[in-house]
Amino acid sequence: MARRPRLIASFVTSTLCLLVGSLLPGGCATEDNAIDSSSGASTSHGGSSSGGKSGNGGKSSSFGGSASGGNGAGTDSGGKAGSAPKGGDTSTAGSSPASGGEAATDKCQQDSDCMQVKDSCFVCALSGGVKDCVDQGPPQCDNGKLEPCEVCEVGDVEDCTALDATAFSGGQASCKATCDGWDTSGCSVCGNGKREAGEECDTGSTDLGVGGEGGAANGPSAVAGAGGVGSGEHTCADEQIADNPSTVLSCTEECRWDTTVCSGCSKGSANCLDGEDCSATACSGAECKLGTSCQIDCGGGGKSCSGARCNHEASCDFVCNLSGTCSGLVCDSGATCTLDCSGGGSSCNGTLCKAGSSCSFDCHGSGSCRNVTCAPGADCDFDCDDGGSVCSGTTTCGAGQTCNFSCNSSGNCSALNVTCSAGSTCTFDCKGGGSICPKATCDADSSCKFDCTGGNCNTPTCANGACTGN
Repeated sequence: MARRPRLIASFVTSTLCLLVGSLLPGGCATEDNAIDSSSGASTSHGGSSSGGKSGNGGKSSSFGGSASGGNGAGTDSGGKAGSAPKGGDTSTAGSSPASGGEAATDKCQQDSDCMQVKDSCFVCALSGGVKDCVDQGPPQCDNGKLEPCEVCEVGDVEDCTALDATAFSGGQASCKATCDGWDTSGCSVCGNGKREAGEECDTGSTDLGVGGEGGAANGPSAVAGAGGVGSGEHTCADEQIADNPSTVLSCTEECRWDTTVCSGCSKGSANCLDGEDCSATACSGAECKLGTSCQIDCGGGGKSCSGARCNHEASCDFVCNLSGTCSGLVCDSGATCTLDCSGGGSSCNGTLCKAGSSCSFDCHGSGSCRNVTCAPGADCDFDCDDGGSVCSGTTTCGAGQTCNFSCNSSGNCSALNVTCSAGSTCTFDCKGGGSICPKATCDADSSCKFDCTGGNCNTPTCANGACTGN
């Protein structure tokens, strides 16, 4: 009976602690309740005595979140220490475990692991014995020091093609006043009908706006797509090429004058193949002369070549099999190209088939034909049969063309985007488990034939009556 007053006092004290604790979390922490010896949980830090959720978690204030009210990431007994994902929610992770827990882990490794938010600049630094994203305060733009939250400093410039070679054809970008990105208003865009810095011409241009070599400013284009100057014609003679001096040049997709029509290879070409063959690195940058036949042999383990080109009306065999690597190949308009990229480790990545060309890709047997571009008007066929074979990129099958896509026996063409234009015929064979067809868009008046028995047709988009098969 002597213990009753003590029990009543304990009950009153506990009740008061609960009331105070609801207003001031941690207000009842004392030496007596700081550590629960039966479990090792630090109750003064919100730890649960049975490895439950910590009470003072939630979003870390260092990431702009609330420091309380959420669920903590760790406990002192049996729980894992929490770690903050990049830019996500973080929590007050449990400290070193009293028993049976895992040590706290770093929440970042470098500054780039930290997400930046407005009016803050986070760096990866030691905090509480582990690496964490620590807010250094508002960024100091234009202090001459490139901080983790900045892309550039005021006054910095960058070539636009270095920022994005596919989007820009020339010009320079300048740093924004906020130091958080580039102002690309000074960048040139090929194909917008206006000659800009870094361009020799512009496809579809009727007014260059500036003078060109051998011509006056503001000259109309005599040929659609030529981007003419002066009299409306830009010739081989204007490019100081003696061969076929009066031949009028057209403008390429890269907004450069097509000088291959002058002497068979581009002006200044260091390796013009006049019907010869080449092998391995000797093929890098090589051009198969207009109207000739060449073999570009980069097949075999350890062999590679890049930037080889098959010019107008030429016929080229690109051999990149047996673990060979071919990148940035170009098949020009009117050219016929076969590309053998078969076998594991083989790749023909970044190939461009221009309008009017004919390209045949053999990527079976775990070959790789990634980031292929078949321009509208190009005739392209793909063999990506067998597991491990991958084809990706974009291709347009134009009116009057028949384009074939074979992705059988677990071939993967899921990232190959195909548009079948009106008047075209496209066949898709994706038979067998694991086989995935290209992502097809079949326009009105096109004919798309699918055979996906046991495979995946990849949910094509079909105009009324355009698609047949299964």
